[in-house]
Amino acid sequence: MTVLDARQLECFVAVAEELNLRRAAERLHMSQPPLTRRIRRLESDLQMELFRRTAGGMQLTEPGKVLLERAYRMIALSHRAVERAQQARSGELGRLDIAYYDSAILDGVTALLRDFTAQHPDVKIRLEQIFKRTQIDYIRNKILHLAFGRNYPMESAIETRIVDHEECYLTVPVGQAMNWPDQVDVDSLANQPLILFPQDRSEFADHIVHMCLSAGFPPTVAVEAFDVVSALAYVAIGMGVAVVPRSATKTRSGDIAFIPLIGAPTIALSCAYLSEGRTPATDLFLQFLDVRNSGSV
Repeated sequence: MTVLDARQLECFVAVAEELNLRRAAERLHMSQPPLTRRIRRLESDLQMELFRRTAGGMQLTEPGKVLLERAYRMIALSHRAVERAQQARSGELGRLDIAYYDSAILDGVTALLRDFTAQHPDVKIRLEQIFKRTQIDYIRNKILHLAFGRNYPMESAIETRIVDHEECYLTVPVGQAMNWPDQVDVDSLANQPLILFPQDRSEFADHIVHMCLSAGFPPTVAVEAFDVVSALAYVAIGMGVAVVPRSATKTRSGDIAFIPLIGAPTIALSCAYLSEGRTPATDLFLQFLDVRNSGSV
């Protein structure tokens, strides 16, 4: 079985389209005799006549017409293969393993990833919920490419950049919503039974405590919740109220109401990644962030 290489196909197509050896040779930037020899060798290898030589010029034979049709497809596939290899090198193809924790994925990050995948559909996204301390270890060991969370500590070999600033909301049982104004300030939290998060693993809990202390009162902790979702469940069953980031408002429920918390400091949502040795797909995402942050997206 004869296998055609790319140069043979290129020469054959040029002659088939021009039906003139001189013009085909000029198009290929080569002299006519070597091109003539290539075509004759091709016909010999295939054991068939591809061109009919007449006094009026050259014509494709039926086998030649069939080969031309297949040659177009083979050349297109070859070009596509090179293109995809170049895309893989630049990060256009690949995969991003991304970690998040709790409600961080529900608002700004979702929109961010949606816009990125719209621009780069060949990059596959895999999401996994992982505790923040584990996220950093996984990134450092190249198990993960990116992570989204709040208030990452300074870590060697890890860089972060802020992707969003989330406003805070007060969450109350829906049956009590009518007792609250359309928006509240931090002072309104004084003496309220707060659903808080464990401070030994939640920087958002530190954020809430600092917010209350800055307003002149310590928080009254009713119960500690495992995460935002469980905090909302505690609120729904009437155990207290909770301060949550804007992303948590995406978990709409008929049992709870969200009230804007005026004057509360926003909390930064950040993206963490390796300082060096990143994959092309990771660099592509960071370039996307740069463009987005510059206002060009």
